[in-house]
Amino acid sequence: MDILSRIKTLMGARGWTAYRLASEAGLTESTIQNLFRRNGIPTLPTLEAVCSAFGITLSQFLLMMIWLSVRRRSNG
Repeated sequence: MDILSRIKTLMGARGWTAYRLASEAGLTESTIQNLFRRNGIPTLPTLEAVCSAFGITLSQFLLMMIWLSVRRRSNG
C-alpha cells in the first residue's frame, strides 16, 4: 500500500472528504487534491500535518504502512 492509498483509507474510515482533511490538517484543499491528482508524494511537513489530523504520529503512520506491507507479503 502506498502513502496516498493509506491516506485515502484513513479518510474513508472517517468519512472525510479532501476538504475535511485539509481543514483538519491546516492545509489548503488544493494541496490535498493536487496530491491525489498527480499521484504525488507529500512532503514531510504535509504528511506530518495529515497524520496530526488523523490523531497519529508520522512514526505510527509509517509503522502501519510497514506492518501492512509485511502482512500482505506473508499472506500472498
